[in-house]
Amino acid sequence: MGNHLKGFRHFTTMEIPEYFQNKNFSPSIQELPTKKLSIVVVIPSFNEADLKDSLMALASCSKPRGDVEVIVVVNHPENSSAEVVTTSEQSLQVVAEADSCWGSSSFRFYAIKAFNLPQKQAGVGLARQIGMDEAAYRLFLTKQPGGIIACFDADATCEVNYLVELENFWAANPDIHACSIRFEHPIQGNNFPQEVYDGIAQYELHLRYYNQALRYTGFPFAFHTVGSSMACTAEAYVKFGGMNRHQAGEDFYFLQKIIPHGHFAELNTTCIYPSPRASNRVPFGTGKSMAMFLENPGNEIQTYQLESFFPLQMLFGKMQSLYQLDVGQIDCFIDSMPAPLKLFLKQNNATEKIYSISRNTASPGSFRKRFFLWFDAFLMLKYLNFVHNRFFKRQPVKHEAIRLAGIIGLRVDERWPVEKILVKYRELEANKFNVNP
Repeated sequence: MGNHLKGFRHFTTMEIPEYFQNKNFSPSIQELPTKKLSIVVVIPSFNEADLKDSLMALASCSKPRGDVEVIVVVNHPENSSAEVVTTSEQSLQVVAEADSCWGSSSFRFYAIKAFNLPQKQAGVGLARQIGMDEAAYRLFLTKQPGGIIACFDADATCEVNYLVELENFWAANPDIHACSIRFEHPIQGNNFPQEVYDGIAQYELHLRYYNQALRYTGFPFAFHTVGSSMACTAEAYVKFGGMNRHQAGEDFYFLQKIIPHGHFAELNTTCIYPSPRASNRVPFGTGKSMAMFLENPGNEIQTYQLESFFPLQMLFGKMQSLYQLDVGQIDCFIDSMPAPLKLFLKQNNATEKIYSISRNTASPGSFRKRFFLWFDAFLMLKYLNFVHNRFFKRQPVKHEAIRLAGIIGLRVDERWPVEKILVKYRELEANKFNVNP
Protein backbone atom coordinates (compact mmCIF):
# COMPACT_ATOMS: atom_id res chain seq x y z
CA MET A 1 0.00 0.00 0.00
CA GLY A 2 2.87 2.36 0.77
CA ASN A 3 4.26 2.45 -2.79
CA HIS A 4 0.85 3.38 -4.10
CA LEU A 5 0.86 6.56 -2.01
CA LYS A 6 3.87 8.18 -3.70
CA GLY A 7 2.91 11.60 -4.94
CA PHE A 8 0.24 11.95 -2.26
CA ARG A 9 2.34 13.29 0.61
CA HIS A 10 -0.66 15.05 2.14
CA PHE A 11 -2.42 11.72 2.49
CA THR A 12 -1.44 9.28 5.25
CA THR A 13 -1.97 5.54 5.32
CA MET A 14 -4.05 6.00 8.46
CA GLU A 15 -6.68 7.79 6.38
CA ILE A 16 -7.25 4.72 4.22
CA PRO A 17 -10.26 2.98 5.83
CA GLU A 18 -9.69 -0.31 7.63
CA TYR A 19 -12.07 -1.87 5.11
CA PHE A 20 -9.15 -2.30 2.71
CA GLN A 21 -6.79 -3.72 5.31
CA ASN A 22 -9.42 -6.14 6.56
CA LYS A 23 -9.89 -7.42 3.01
CA ASN A 24 -6.15 -7.61 2.34
CA PHE A 25 -6.84 -5.35 -0.61
CA SER A 26 -4.10 -4.80 -3.14
CA PRO A 27 -4.66 -2.29 -5.96
CA SER A 28 -4.75 -3.62 -9.51
CA ILE A 29 -4.18 -0.25 -11.19
CA GLN A 30 -0.65 0.96 -10.52
CA GLU A 31 -1.03 4.37 -12.13
CA LEU A 32 -1.95 7.00 -9.56
CA PRO A 33 -5.28 8.80 -9.86
CA THR A 34 -5.35 12.53 -10.50
CA LYS A 35 -6.04 14.77 -7.53
CA LYS A 36 -9.25 15.97 -9.22
CA LEU A 37 -10.73 12.48 -9.55
CA SER A 38 -14.41 12.68 -8.56
CA ILE A 39 -16.30 9.95 -10.48
CA VAL A 40 -15.34 6.34 -11.12
CA VAL A 41 -17.63 4.26 -13.34
CA VAL A 42 -17.31 0.51 -12.72
CA ILE A 43 -18.25 -2.00 -15.42
CA PRO A 44 -18.13 -5.80 -15.01
CA SER A 45 -17.52 -7.42 -18.39
CA PHE A 46 -17.90 -11.15 -18.96
CA ASN A 47 -17.89 -12.61 -22.48
CA GLU A 48 -19.19 -9.27 -23.72
CA ALA A 49 -19.52 -8.44 -27.42
CA ASP A 50 -21.02 -4.96 -26.97
CA LEU A 51 -18.43 -3.47 -24.63
CA LYS A 52 -17.23 -0.90 -27.15
CA ASP A 53 -20.72 0.61 -27.47
CA SER A 54 -20.94 1.09 -23.71
CA LEU A 55 -17.52 2.71 -23.53
CA MET A 56 -18.39 4.95 -26.46
CA ALA A 57 -21.58 6.06 -24.70
CA LEU A 58 -19.55 7.10 -21.66
CA ALA A 59 -16.89 8.78 -23.80
CA SER A 60 -19.62 10.76 -25.55
CA CYS A 61 -20.92 12.18 -22.28
CA SER A 62 -20.55 15.85 -21.50
CA LYS A 63 -17.55 16.21 -19.24
CA PRO A 64 -18.06 17.13 -15.58
CA ARG A 65 -15.83 19.53 -13.66
CA GLY A 66 -14.01 16.74 -11.85
CA ASP A 67 -11.95 13.98 -13.44
CA VAL A 68 -13.46 10.65 -14.44
CA GLU A 69 -12.19 7.08 -14.58
CA VAL A 70 -13.93 4.13 -16.18
CA ILE A 71 -12.80 0.81 -14.69
CA VAL A 72 -13.75 -2.30 -16.66
CA VAL A 73 -13.39 -5.58 -14.76
CA VAL A 74 -12.82 -8.11 -17.54
CA ASN A 75 -13.58 -11.42 -15.89
CA HIS A 76 -14.27 -15.08 -16.46
CA PRO A 77 -14.33 -18.13 -14.18
CA GLU A 78 -11.72 -20.85 -14.10
CA ASN A 79 -12.13 -23.60 -16.69
CA SER A 80 -13.78 -21.22 -19.15
CA SER A 81 -13.89 -22.22 -22.80
CA ALA A 82 -11.23 -21.03 -25.23
CA GLU A 83 -13.86 -18.84 -26.86
CA VAL A 84 -14.62 -17.05 -23.58
CA VAL A 85 -10.91 -16.55 -22.88
CA THR A 86 -10.43 -15.10 -26.36
CA THR A 87 -13.32 -12.69 -25.81
CA SER A 88 -11.77 -11.60 -22.51
CA GLU A 89 -8.46 -10.89 -24.24
CA GLN A 90 -10.30 -8.92 -26.90
CA SER A 91 -12.13 -6.95 -24.22
CA LEU A 92 -8.83 -5.91 -22.67
CA GLN A 93 -7.83 -4.59 -26.08
CA VAL A 94 -11.16 -2.75 -26.46
CA VAL A 95 -10.51 -0.92 -23.19
CA ALA A 96 -6.95 -0.06 -24.20
CA GLU A 97 -8.18 1.29 -27.54
CA ALA A 98 -10.91 3.30 -25.81
CA ASP A 99 -8.32 4.95 -23.60
CA SER A 100 -6.11 5.64 -26.60
CA CYS A 101 -8.93 7.07 -28.74
CA TRP A 102 -11.18 8.78 -26.21
CA GLY A 103 -9.09 9.08 -23.07
CA SER A 104 -7.44 12.23 -21.78
CA SER A 105 -5.66 13.39 -18.65
CA SER A 106 -9.07 14.00 -17.06
CA PHE A 107 -10.93 11.00 -18.49
CA ARG A 108 -9.28 7.58 -18.35
CA PHE A 109 -10.28 4.02 -19.21
CA TYR A 110 -8.68 1.20 -17.21
CA ALA A 111 -9.08 -2.57 -17.42
CA ILE A 112 -8.66 -4.95 -14.50
CA LYS A 113 -7.76 -8.45 -15.64
CA ALA A 114 -9.83 -10.79 -13.45
CA PHE A 115 -9.32 -14.11 -15.22
CA ASN A 116 -9.86 -17.61 -13.79
CA LEU A 117 -11.99 -16.53 -10.85
CA PRO A 118 -12.97 -19.38 -8.48
CA GLN A 119 -15.97 -21.19 -9.93
CA LYS A 120 -18.04 -20.94 -6.75
CA GLN A 121 -17.50 -17.18 -6.45
CA ALA A 122 -17.25 -16.04 -10.06
CA GLY A 123 -20.05 -13.83 -11.28
CA VAL A 124 -21.29 -10.29 -11.52
CA GLY A 125 -21.19 -9.73 -7.76
CA LEU A 126 -17.50 -10.55 -7.43
CA ALA A 127 -16.68 -8.59 -10.60
CA ARG A 128 -18.50 -5.51 -9.28
CA GLN A 129 -16.79 -5.95 -5.94
CA ILE A 130 -13.34 -6.04 -7.54
CA GLY A 131 -14.06 -2.88 -9.50
CA MET A 132 -15.83 -0.98 -6.72
CA ASP A 133 -13.10 -1.81 -4.20
CA GLU A 134 -10.58 -0.39 -6.65
CA ALA A 135 -12.73 2.68 -7.28
CA ALA A 136 -13.23 3.40 -3.59
CA TYR A 137 -9.53 2.97 -2.88
CA ARG A 138 -8.56 5.39 -5.63
CA LEU A 139 -11.05 7.98 -4.40
CA PHE A 140 -9.70 7.69 -0.86
CA LEU A 141 -6.19 8.10 -2.26
CA THR A 142 -7.22 11.48 -3.58
CA LYS A 143 -8.91 12.44 -0.30
CA GLN A 144 -12.32 12.23 -1.95
CA PRO A 145 -14.45 10.09 0.41
CA GLY A 146 -17.46 11.84 -1.11
CA GLY A 147 -16.31 10.86 -4.59
CA ILE A 148 -18.82 8.94 -6.68
CA ILE A 149 -18.73 5.25 -7.60
CA ALA A 150 -21.20 4.64 -10.42
CA CYS A 151 -22.24 1.13 -11.45
CA PHE A 152 -22.75 0.48 -15.15
CA ASP A 153 -23.09 -2.59 -17.37
CA ALA A 154 -21.02 -3.69 -20.34
CA ASP A 155 -24.08 -3.74 -22.59
CA ALA A 156 -25.73 -0.53 -21.34
CA THR A 157 -25.71 2.99 -22.75
CA CYS A 158 -26.69 6.33 -21.25
CA GLU A 159 -27.78 9.90 -21.84
CA VAL A 160 -24.99 12.36 -22.66
CA ASN A 161 -25.63 14.26 -19.40
CA TYR A 162 -25.06 11.14 -17.25
CA LEU A 163 -21.72 12.15 -15.72
CA VAL A 164 -22.61 15.83 -15.34
CA GLU A 165 -25.87 14.97 -13.60
CA LEU A 166 -24.12 12.58 -11.23
CA GLU A 167 -21.77 15.38 -10.27
CA ASN A 168 -24.57 17.96 -9.99
CA PHE A 169 -26.69 15.59 -7.91
CA TRP A 170 -24.06 15.11 -5.22
CA ALA A 171 -23.04 18.76 -5.30
CA ALA A 172 -26.64 19.61 -4.42
CA ASN A 173 -27.08 16.65 -2.01
CA PRO A 174 -23.73 16.01 -0.29
CA ASP A 175 -25.34 14.04 2.54
CA ILE A 176 -26.72 11.37 0.20
CA HIS A 177 -25.09 7.94 0.59
CA ALA A 178 -26.37 6.36 -2.62
CA CYS A 179 -28.94 6.75 -5.34
CA SER A 180 -30.98 4.83 -7.86
CA ILE A 181 -30.68 6.29 -11.36
CA ARG A 182 -33.55 6.50 -13.83
CA PHE A 183 -33.46 3.66 -16.35
CA GLU A 184 -35.43 2.72 -19.45
CA HIS A 185 -34.98 -0.49 -21.40
CA PRO A 186 -35.31 -0.04 -25.18
CA ILE A 187 -38.82 -1.14 -26.15
CA GLN A 188 -38.56 -0.59 -29.90
CA GLY A 189 -35.86 -0.63 -32.57
CA ASN A 190 -34.02 -2.89 -34.98
CA ASN A 191 -31.30 -4.33 -32.75
CA PHE A 192 -33.43 -7.19 -31.39
CA PRO A 193 -36.36 -9.31 -32.60
CA GLN A 194 -39.79 -7.87 -31.82
CA GLU A 195 -40.49 -10.53 -29.19
CA VAL A 196 -37.52 -9.22 -27.19
CA TYR A 197 -39.00 -5.73 -27.15
CA ASP A 198 -42.40 -7.20 -26.25
CA GLY A 199 -40.90 -9.13 -23.36
CA ILE A 200 -38.76 -6.35 -21.93
CA ALA A 201 -41.70 -3.93 -21.95
CA GLN A 202 -43.65 -6.40 -19.81
CA TYR A 203 -40.69 -7.07 -17.53
CA GLU A 204 -39.98 -3.39 -16.93
CA LEU A 205 -43.68 -2.82 -16.31
CA HIS A 206 -43.48 -5.55 -13.66
CA LEU A 207 -40.58 -3.72 -11.98
CA ARG A 208 -42.46 -0.44 -11.96
CA TYR A 209 -45.77 -2.00 -10.93
CA TYR A 210 -44.04 -3.70 -8.00
CA ASN A 211 -42.31 -0.49 -6.99
CA GLN A 212 -45.52 1.53 -7.13
CA ALA A 213 -47.50 -1.16 -5.31
CA LEU A 214 -44.97 -1.00 -2.46
CA ARG A 215 -45.28 2.77 -2.33
CA TYR A 216 -49.05 2.42 -2.23
CA THR A 217 -48.75 0.26 0.91
CA GLY A 218 -46.69 2.93 2.67
CA PHE A 219 -43.48 0.89 2.56
CA PRO A 220 -40.75 3.53 2.93
CA PHE A 221 -37.97 1.77 1.04
CA ALA A 222 -39.57 1.31 -2.37
CA PHE A 223 -36.73 2.01 -4.79
CA HIS A 224 -35.45 0.30 -7.90
CA THR A 225 -32.26 -1.72 -7.47
CA VAL A 226 -30.89 -2.12 -10.99
CA GLY A 227 -27.18 -2.89 -11.19
CA SER A 228 -26.45 -0.67 -14.18
CA SER A 229 -28.35 2.24 -12.65
CA MET A 230 -27.03 2.94 -9.17
CA ALA A 231 -24.26 4.97 -7.56
CA CYS A 232 -22.83 5.64 -4.12
CA THR A 233 -20.06 7.60 -2.45
CA ALA A 234 -16.75 5.94 -1.64
CA GLU A 235 -17.36 6.64 2.04
CA ALA A 236 -20.78 4.96 2.00
CA TYR A 237 -19.38 2.03 0.05
CA VAL A 238 -16.89 1.10 2.76
CA LYS A 239 -19.20 2.12 5.62
CA PHE A 240 -21.81 -0.43 4.55
CA GLY A 241 -19.34 -3.22 3.89
CA GLY A 242 -18.81 -2.99 0.14
CA MET A 243 -20.29 -5.06 -2.64
CA ASN A 244 -21.27 -8.69 -2.06
CA ARG A 245 -20.32 -11.69 -4.21
CA HIS A 246 -23.80 -12.87 -5.11
CA GLN A 247 -23.98 -14.30 -8.61
CA ALA A 248 -27.37 -12.62 -9.09
CA GLY A 249 -29.24 -9.93 -7.21
CA GLU A 250 -25.99 -8.37 -6.06
CA ASP A 251 -27.47 -4.93 -6.75
CA PHE A 252 -30.53 -5.64 -4.58
CA TYR A 253 -28.48 -7.00 -1.67
CA PHE A 254 -26.03 -4.09 -1.85
CA LEU A 255 -28.59 -1.28 -1.90
CA GLN A 256 -30.76 -2.91 0.75
CA LYS A 257 -27.86 -2.49 3.18
CA ILE A 258 -27.98 1.26 2.54
CA ILE A 259 -31.60 2.23 1.83
CA PRO A 260 -33.11 1.52 5.29
CA HIS A 261 -30.67 3.93 6.94
CA GLY A 262 -31.87 6.92 4.94
CA HIS A 263 -29.75 9.32 2.89
CA PHE A 264 -30.90 7.54 -0.24
CA ALA A 265 -32.58 9.18 -3.23
CA GLU A 266 -33.42 8.89 -6.91
CA LEU A 267 -31.55 10.62 -9.72
CA ASN A 268 -34.12 11.25 -12.44
CA THR A 269 -32.47 14.00 -14.50
CA THR A 270 -30.51 11.53 -16.60
CA CYS A 271 -31.17 8.01 -17.87
CA ILE A 272 -29.47 4.63 -18.30
CA TYR A 273 -30.52 2.30 -21.11
CA PRO A 274 -29.89 -1.31 -20.00
CA SER A 275 -29.88 -4.10 -22.55
CA PRO A 276 -33.11 -6.09 -23.04
CA ARG A 277 -31.32 -9.23 -24.13
CA ALA A 278 -31.93 -12.67 -22.67
CA SER A 279 -29.30 -14.44 -20.59
CA ASN A 280 -28.89 -17.70 -18.70
CA ARG A 281 -25.80 -16.54 -16.82
CA VAL A 282 -27.70 -15.89 -13.62
CA PRO A 283 -30.59 -17.69 -11.85
CA PHE A 284 -32.89 -14.64 -11.81
CA GLY A 285 -33.09 -11.02 -12.90
CA THR A 286 -33.69 -9.31 -16.23
CA GLY A 287 -31.70 -11.67 -18.44
CA LYS A 288 -33.16 -14.81 -16.91
CA SER A 289 -36.71 -13.45 -17.04
CA MET A 290 -36.25 -12.58 -20.69
CA ALA A 291 -34.87 -16.04 -21.45
CA MET A 292 -37.91 -17.65 -19.84
CA PHE A 293 -40.28 -15.33 -21.70
CA LEU A 294 -38.67 -16.08 -25.06
CA GLU A 295 -39.21 -19.81 -24.53
CA ASN A 296 -42.96 -19.04 -24.69
CA PRO A 297 -43.26 -15.52 -26.15
CA GLY A 298 -47.03 -15.86 -26.48
CA ASN A 299 -47.41 -15.98 -22.70
CA GLU A 300 -47.65 -12.83 -20.60
CA ILE A 301 -45.14 -12.11 -17.86
CA GLN A 302 -46.73 -12.69 -14.45
CA THR A 303 -46.55 -10.45 -11.39
CA TYR A 304 -47.89 -10.33 -7.85
CA GLN A 305 -51.67 -10.10 -7.50
CA LEU A 306 -52.72 -6.60 -6.46
CA GLU A 307 -54.82 -7.87 -3.53
CA SER A 308 -51.68 -9.24 -1.87
CA PHE A 309 -50.55 -5.67 -1.15
CA PHE A 310 -53.77 -4.54 0.55
CA PRO A 311 -53.06 -6.21 3.93
CA LEU A 312 -49.67 -4.51 4.01
CA GLN A 313 -51.28 -1.11 3.63
CA MET A 314 -53.43 -1.93 6.66
CA LEU A 315 -50.41 -3.07 8.69
CA PHE A 316 -48.17 -0.14 7.82
CA GLY A 317 -50.99 2.36 8.31
CA LYS A 318 -51.64 1.14 11.86
CA MET A 319 -48.11 0.06 12.74
CA GLN A 320 -47.42 3.14 14.88
CA SER A 321 -50.18 2.11 17.30
CA LEU A 322 -48.13 -0.96 18.26
CA TYR A 323 -45.62 1.17 20.13
CA GLN A 324 -45.56 0.36 23.87
CA LEU A 325 -48.23 -2.35 23.65
CA ASP A 326 -47.80 -5.52 25.67
CA VAL A 327 -47.56 -9.00 24.16
CA GLY A 328 -51.27 -9.72 24.46
CA GLN A 329 -52.24 -6.46 22.80
CA ILE A 330 -49.82 -7.07 19.92
CA ASP A 331 -51.28 -10.56 19.51
CA CYS A 332 -54.77 -9.09 19.28
CA PHE A 333 -53.58 -6.61 16.69
CA ILE A 334 -52.09 -9.37 14.55
CA ASP A 335 -55.29 -11.41 14.89
CA SER A 336 -57.17 -8.45 13.42
CA MET A 337 -55.11 -8.53 10.22
CA PRO A 338 -56.40 -10.26 7.04
CA ALA A 339 -55.78 -14.02 7.10
CA PRO A 340 -52.82 -14.15 4.65
CA LEU A 341 -50.84 -11.51 6.55
CA LYS A 342 -51.90 -12.83 9.96
CA LEU A 343 -50.60 -16.31 9.17
CA PHE A 344 -47.36 -14.92 7.78
CA LEU A 345 -46.76 -12.73 10.82
CA LYS A 346 -47.44 -15.58 13.23
CA GLN A 347 -45.08 -17.91 11.37
CA ASN A 348 -42.38 -15.25 11.57
CA ASN A 349 -42.73 -14.63 15.33
CA ALA A 350 -43.98 -11.11 14.74
CA THR A 351 -45.43 -10.66 18.24
CA GLU A 352 -42.07 -11.28 19.89
CA LYS A 353 -40.21 -9.20 17.31
CA ILE A 354 -42.52 -6.21 17.61
CA TYR A 355 -42.57 -6.38 21.40
CA SER A 356 -38.78 -6.47 21.50
CA ILE A 357 -38.55 -3.51 19.13
CA SER A 358 -41.01 -1.55 21.26
CA ARG A 359 -39.17 -2.35 24.51
CA ASN A 360 -35.87 -1.20 23.04
CA THR A 361 -36.90 2.08 21.44
CA ALA A 362 -37.37 5.40 23.20
CA SER A 363 -39.77 7.17 20.85
CA PRO A 364 -42.41 6.48 18.19
CA GLY A 365 -39.95 7.65 15.55
CA SER A 366 -37.24 5.21 16.58
CA PHE A 367 -39.88 2.46 16.86
CA ARG A 368 -40.93 3.09 13.26
CA LYS A 369 -37.33 2.99 12.07
CA ARG A 370 -36.59 -0.25 13.91
CA PHE A 371 -39.86 -1.78 12.71
CA PHE A 372 -38.86 -1.29 9.09
CA LEU A 373 -35.35 -2.53 9.73
CA TRP A 374 -37.16 -5.76 10.63
CA PHE A 375 -39.91 -5.63 8.00
CA ASP A 376 -37.45 -4.80 5.24
CA ALA A 377 -37.33 -5.56 1.52
CA PHE A 378 -36.21 -9.14 2.20
CA LEU A 379 -39.13 -9.86 4.52
CA MET A 380 -41.39 -8.19 1.97
CA LEU A 381 -40.36 -10.66 -0.72
CA LYS A 382 -40.71 -13.50 1.76
CA TYR A 383 -44.27 -12.37 2.51
CA LEU A 384 -45.26 -12.04 -1.14
CA ASN A 385 -43.89 -15.46 -2.05
CA PHE A 386 -45.54 -17.00 1.02
CA VAL A 387 -49.02 -15.63 0.29
CA HIS A 388 -48.81 -16.44 -3.42
CA ASN A 389 -48.13 -20.06 -2.55
CA ARG A 390 -51.27 -20.21 -0.38
CA PHE A 391 -53.77 -17.40 -0.95
CA PHE A 392 -53.12 -15.52 -4.17
CA LYS A 393 -52.21 -16.29 -7.75
CA ARG A 394 -49.71 -14.46 -9.92
CA GLN A 395 -51.44 -12.47 -12.65
CA PRO A 396 -50.53 -11.02 -16.08
CA VAL A 397 -48.58 -7.84 -15.45
CA LYS A 398 -50.62 -5.65 -17.81
CA HIS A 399 -53.85 -6.52 -16.02
CA GLU A 400 -52.49 -5.77 -12.55
CA ALA A 401 -50.71 -2.60 -13.68
CA ILE A 402 -54.00 -1.25 -15.06
CA ARG A 403 -55.79 -2.07 -11.80
CA LEU A 404 -53.12 -0.40 -9.67
CA ALA A 405 -53.14 2.64 -11.94
CA GLY A 406 -56.84 3.09 -11.21
CA ILE A 407 -56.20 3.07 -7.47
CA ILE A 408 -53.27 5.49 -7.45
CA GLY A 409 -54.81 7.92 -9.92
CA LEU A 410 -52.63 7.12 -12.93
CA ARG A 411 -54.67 7.57 -16.10
CA VAL A 412 -54.34 4.55 -18.40
CA ASP A 413 -56.69 2.75 -20.76
CA GLU A 414 -57.09 -1.04 -20.76
CA ARG A 415 -57.07 -0.93 -24.57
CA TRP A 416 -53.55 0.48 -24.59
CA PRO A 417 -50.61 -1.78 -25.46
CA VAL A 418 -48.14 -2.62 -22.69
CA GLU A 419 -45.62 -0.14 -24.08
CA LYS A 420 -47.97 2.82 -23.67
CA ILE A 421 -48.90 1.80 -20.13
CA LEU A 422 -45.20 1.45 -19.32
CA VAL A 423 -44.53 4.98 -20.55
CA LYS A 424 -47.18 6.30 -18.13
CA TYR A 425 -45.52 4.44 -15.25
CA ARG A 426 -42.15 5.85 -16.32
CA GLU A 427 -43.58 9.36 -16.26
CA LEU A 428 -45.00 8.75 -12.80
CA GLU A 429 -41.67 7.52 -11.48
CA ALA A 430 -39.82 10.55 -12.80
CA ASN A 431 -41.29 12.38 -9.80
CA LYS A 432 -39.27 12.62 -6.61
CA PHE A 433 -39.71 9.98 -3.90
CA ASN A 434 -37.89 10.38 -0.58
CA VAL A 435 -36.95 7.60 1.81
CA ASN A 436 -38.52 8.13 5.22
CA PRO A 437 -37.21 5.55 7.67
